[in-house]
Amino acid sequence: MPSTPAKKRQRPPPAPSSTAEASGVPLHALLEGLPDAFFTLDAQWRFTYVSPRMAELLDGAANLGDDVRLACSSLLGLGEHLRFEQPSTQQAATRFEHDWPGGDLSFDVRARVVHGGLLVHCRDISGERRAKEELRRTSEVFRAVHEGTTDAIYTKDLEGRYQHINAAGARAVGRTVEEVLGRTDPELFSAEVARNNAANDREVLAFGRTITYEDTQPGEDGPRVWLSTKGVLRDANGKVVGLFGISRDITQRKWAEEEARRHSEFQEQLMGIVSHDIRSPLGAIMNWSRVMAEAGTAEDARRTSQRIATAAVRIERLTRLLLDFTRTRLMGGVAIEPRPVDLKDLVARVAHEFRVAYPERTIEVEQKGNTQGMWDPDRLGQVASNLLENALKFGPPDSPVRLVTHAARGNKVALEVCNGGRPIPAHLVPHLFEPFRSGPQTTRTLKMSYGLGLYIVREIVQAHGGAIEVTSTEEDGTRFTVTLPRRSLPARPPGQPSPRVPRSEPR
Repeated sequence: MPSTPAKKRQRPPPAPSSTAEASGVPLHALLEGLPDAFFTLDAQWRFTYVSPRMAELLDGAANLGDDVRLACSSLLGLGEHLRFEQPSTQQAATRFEHDWPGGDLSFDVRARVVHGGLLVHCRDISGERRAKEELRRTSEVFRAVHEGTTDAIYTKDLEGRYQHINAAGARAVGRTVEEVLGRTDPELFSAEVARNNAANDREVLAFGRTITYEDTQPGEDGPRVWLSTKGVLRDANGKVVGLFGISRDITQRKWAEEEARRHSEFQEQLMGIVSHDIRSPLGAIMNWSRVMAEAGTAEDARRTSQRIATAAVRIERLTRLLLDFTRTRLMGGVAIEPRPVDLKDLVARVAHEFRVAYPERTIEVEQKGNTQGMWDPDRLGQVASNLLENALKFGPPDSPVRLVTHAARGNKVALEVCNGGRPIPAHLVPHLFEPFRSGPQTTRTLKMSYGLGLYIVREIVQAHGGAIEVTSTEEDGTRFTVTLPRRSLPARPPGQPSPRVPRSEPR
């Protein structure tokens, strides 16, 4: 039987050498070159190795062979995390952060058992700590600004969902932060507002740029003006992931700008009136006074005296209008003092005064029903006088002017002043009650109209809680209708009101 050859006995492969040994670099040299601080302890807590960085930190406080518990018991706060009463080889692995005493260094400390002792490794995290602290302070500043500002600050994703909004922004839309987050404009706002928001968002995302614009939005109590800035949000790779928006409510600022413009306009108009309309009758008075001083007949003196009186009346009327106009602009309305009045008696008295002043004109007065109430008789006399004077001024000389007082529905009383003649052009009707605006001028009325009378009339009527309307047609002529509640509150109008600030949405 042939013999089977014996298998060759194989030697076990040699143990792999370490990287340091393979490269010819001693392990000790690698340890000496590490930037971290570390050391090893034997089972009796004696130093067996201290890295150069740790030796630098210890600064001679301990040497090899010293018991760490005796040489530097507070080192790295080890006593708080390790049990010194037991051998170091029986300690559980632990990790903690420690601030080096007397400096601004911080370490991430790890301790674990190794063969024959304990390895304590300290990684310097001072830079990380400072970066985290700086980030924390920056975050606190941002949070304080974010929550303390009255501006609306928000972000949206590419689908238009609100990812973030501050409390001021949520209040601006009349909701809480939780009610806004995750929702889109069509879910929060009206269709018109949502469309406008979407158009602005598309522009920002399409061009990838930041835009700033003013926008007026409708609200429950009136318009609201926003100054908005929008821009894109990008991730770390520069990809657009959404947009941000910052919106500031500038309603009051726009109101103030408009008031300043109106005030400047008023000053210019006032100077024009003072320099022209008052100077003209004053010049007439001076001229006719010199004529009167010269020799002449009694009839000449009478006519000159009448002309002087007419010029003085023009100045008095204009001065009264300017005073009333100034009061309404500065005080926000007309002050009234209501007391019992019968409107028919008041109108009859005004009609009598004008019949004396205009003996050649026909003034008819008509009364229907109960016309008693609580009003300011002086102010309502001013209303009746201004409306009657306008009717005489703009109506044909041969056409009568009618004043009608009557009870109206809703426990109200009405006054109508009617005159014939050409109707007021339709484009002028909406502006008749604006200051320094007047009806159609003729040669006869050009020097008699200042555009303030109807404005004062409207302010007086509104102070009584009433309303005034005008209709003007070729067939029926022109009719001003004043409607008053029977009782008007004796309240002085407040100062200039603040602009209305309705709820709206950030843009």
